[in-house]
Amino acid sequence: MNKKVITAISVVVILAVAFFILKSIEKKSKSQTDQKPQKPAPVVKVIIPEKQEVPIYYTANAVLQAKTSAKLKPQVSGRVEKIFVEEGSFVKAGQPLAVIQPEKEEYQIESQLAVINQLEANYLNKKSIYERRKQLYEKELIAKEELDNAKTDMEVALNQLNSAKATLKEYKRQKNETVIRAPFDGYLDKRYVSIGDYVDSQKDMFYILKLNPIWAVFELPQQYVKNLSLGKEVEIDVDGIGAVKGKIDYISSSLNENNLIVVKVLLDNKDGLLRENMYGKAKILVDKVEGYKLPEDAVQLAGNDNFVYKVVDSKAEKVLVNVLKQEYGYVYVSGDLKQDDKVIVSNLMNVKHGMPVKVIQQPEVAK
Repeated sequence: MNKKVITAISVVVILAVAFFILKSIEKKSKSQTDQKPQKPAPVVKVIIPEKQEVPIYYTANAVLQAKTSAKLKPQVSGRVEKIFVEEGSFVKAGQPLAVIQPEKEEYQIESQLAVINQLEANYLNKKSIYERRKQLYEKELIAKEELDNAKTDMEVALNQLNSAKATLKEYKRQKNETVIRAPFDGYLDKRYVSIGDYVDSQKDMFYILKLNPIWAVFELPQQYVKNLSLGKEVEIDVDGIGAVKGKIDYISSSLNENNLIVVKVLLDNKDGLLRENMYGKAKILVDKVEGYKLPEDAVQLAGNDNFVYKVVDSKAEKVLVNVLKQEYGYVYVSGDLKQDDKVIVSNLMNVKHGMPVKVIQQPEVAK
């Protein structure tokens, strides 16, 4: 065998050995790469959902409104002469609030008194004539016709006198109405006039109202009319005050311009905290359904779907749920849950459907 052949064979052997070594290294490296360490199962806490009957409420915007109120307008025209009360004052029924200058009424009364004096003198004269005619008639000195005429004249004069007295009474009534008085006990909430202002029967002078009791007024769609009845208790959550319970005092007999039923709930306001035009929320019980109570954090949202994770055979299982209501840090749901399920309530960001999980505590019951 010549040297060239030997050299060629040696080169081939060396290359083969080198190729084998490289493949072995590559295979070992790939094996090490494929054997990445597995992440530990997420550690979670769980809770057992509490099954209960869940009340379902319809919530409506409510505004408080005085049950008894009045805008006071004068019955006479004139300038405001005196004002006795300020806004916010508590007033009693019949208490004077203001006086309108009674110049016209005083002139009418004085003029009418003069008319009455004349008519009274005329009546007395006609009466005297009648009495003389009557005596003459009884002595058969005059005809019956003269007596009848005298009697008619006397009666006409009496009617004129009585009519004038009635007119005087009306003038005195009008003068009395120059004093604006409170129609009932309540608070003078607004004053629209000042001393010197000219007022007439179209001008508002005062707004007076009672604050106890007070109405909470709201509207409902017609499908909930079956859930309404006079005297039914309703809770009103008044902004800044809190929950106040009252009873339905009024249900409209027809739909309003928004095609809604108007409802008024009467609230006790003996503490005086409620004010007209305050806002709140009315809660009307419309149904009761079975559901499960869970902490708010247990329910996740993906798109339009709400779901929870429960532990089944040490793995997380995704369960779609329907949220019935949410309040005070808890959520009430319905779905494919059972009372002995273990619902995950912690470390949810690291939990996926089908993933092994490690429960680190005994399950608690939602309370």
